[in-house]
Amino acid sequence: MKDPIQMNWASVNLIALLEAPAPNANQPVPARSGACVTLAWPIFLLTLLWPFFPALAADLRDVANPDHFRCVGKNRFSGAAVVPTESHGDSTGQAYAIIYFDPVNGTPLIVYGPRYRQVAPLLQSFIKRHECQHANGVQDEIAANCEALTQMRALGLTPAQEAQIARWHVAEGTIDPQYGGSGAALWERTVRCAGARSTVR
Repeated sequence: MKDPIQMNWASVNLIALLEAPAPNANQPVPARSGACVTLAWPIFLLTLLWPFFPALAADLRDVANPDHFRCVGKNRFSGAAVVPTESHGDSTGQAYAIIYFDPVNGTPLIVYGPRYRQVAPLLQSFIKRHECQHANGVQDEIAANCEALTQMRALGLTPAQEAQIARWHVAEGTIDPQYGGSGAALWERTVRCAGARSTVR
């Protein structure tokens, strides 16, 4: 047997429903606020795309702008990732750049020479990447050049820009043996290491 109280409540609800006035077709229906729905979609899309933002930002970097490159090297003693200390000087021992390591804490120190400030930003960008390889423990000059070129190609270096870097190398003429003896030889060995340019873009 049903509870009389439940039956009474059911009767009351039925009576209230039957006695409710019919909706007026001419009466405007209050508009529902779409603020929550409007805000929910951008938040959802932002959450969905957030993991891809670093890659998108990398694609927007200008490979020819040295300020868009941030070197991360290695501590000589611990091997831990560290940002090198960078500075400019006129008595570096090298015309373009030279790297040292702090004898106490092992932090890489990159000093850019007077000719660094005289070359185009694209060449400065290449030099910074070359020195960054040394900051990561690469000692061979050909290998440092090779990796700098490979990185810049991956970031969209154009054939015209690569030709500019090549002309700069060749114009250097005779250089120290560890660089191949001449700028032309250094570039030839760099390109041989990096391989042919990909034709797929």
